[in-house]
Amino acid sequence: MKKDERSISALTVALKKDGYKFHRLFVTGYLKALADVGLLREKVIPPAKVYTASVHRDPNLYEAVGDRCRQVDTDERAQARLAVAVLHKLFHRPIFYRELRETGYEITPEAVLAMKEEKEEALKAFRKVGVAMPSNEPAYYVEDRKNETRDMIIADLLTEKYGLADLVVGTKQTRFGGPLV
Repeated sequence: MKKDERSISALTVALKKDGYKFHRLFVTGYLKALADVGLLREKVIPPAKVYTASVHRDPNLYEAVGDRCRQVDTDERAQARLAVAVLHKLFHRPIFYRELRETGYEITPEAVLAMKEEKEEALKAFRKVGVAMPSNEPAYYVEDRKNETRDMIIADLLTEKYGLADLVVGTKQTRFGGPLV
């Protein structure tokens, strides 16, 4: 959806493939609401309406993490592992594959696969906020140890989001191609 235009039918099929079975009218309502608040662009191509991401929106947390990880390393597997490490540090729970895809990575990260009990606890957090996540979705984490690159990404995201860059004394040079995790 970020790059392609998709019809309501195509989005409904994609959601069903991802484990979400919603009626087409339900999806239509949400798409219309997202278009009304400017997150999506709606275009009529008779007989259908197609939707695409609006170019005038700020990236969400997942997209911002993915962007930062791509700036730090050129190896996609290392980037995906770093994305899992950043999100794991932020949320203190395993990171589901669907969340990793939101960061822009469609590969399996070189990370530890979460145990069933850890996944169940993370799924409870999603249910608490009303987000359905299939129980068969793989989840990952990176062993929590000192990781300056991960911590730098988290600090950069916070200072950028809240306009605190002027309060930060000194800067650190980001190393490209160095060890990340």
